[in-house]
Amino acid sequence: MLQIEKYGNFSSSLKSEKTNILLCATQRNINDYLLSLKFRNLKQYSRIPHYIITKTGVVLQLLDDNDTSFFMQKKVIDYKTIYVCLENLGWLEKETYNNGFKDSLGNIYKEVEVFEKRWRDKIYWDKFTEQQIEITLELLKEITDKNNIDKNFVGHNTMVNSIEKFDGIAVKSNYSQRYTDLNPSFNYDYILKNI
Repeated sequence: MLQIEKYGNFSSSLKSEKTNILLCATQRNINDYLLSLKFRNLKQYSRIPHYIITKTGVVLQLLDDNDTSFFMQKKVIDYKTIYVCLENLGWLEKETYNNGFKDSLGNIYKEVEVFEKRWRDKIYWDKFTEQQIEITLELLKEITDKNNIDKNFVGHNTMVNSIEKFDGIAVKSNYSQRYTDLNPSFNYDYILKNI
């Protein structure tokens, strides 16, 4: 059985039955992301994921599965979705002056594993770890079994028309072309074949 650590004292007074899981990314390192969740909007931030999977494969649970998070800020999506966020810096820019890469927040990283592929006007991406992919699969199996969610997985990161009507597992970039998570370094085929 997967080891899951409870994190923080986040909760929602709105409960609902879930039919979807949405995978997304933190777009920053785990420490910065957790701080942002605790202190945004004077501690009244409502865009909290249910789970976070760190690069080292640690699973943090912030909300109960039946809690409603307003992560996407669309009721038609939020009421039926469990959000699983993977630690990942997202798209990166080469920083030649400092011999590293810069994330979307301007933080510079000299030691980051980079995946190179042109997608959505970006070229460099922080790479998901193999451990994250393995743990993601385990967590998806556990959540779908526990909540009776279909094990249908979209299996790619491009936009899907009428995705709001889909029941199963999707990624944030399936909802709009403006989203860049999950990036091209995620192993979609592995999840698709093993879910």
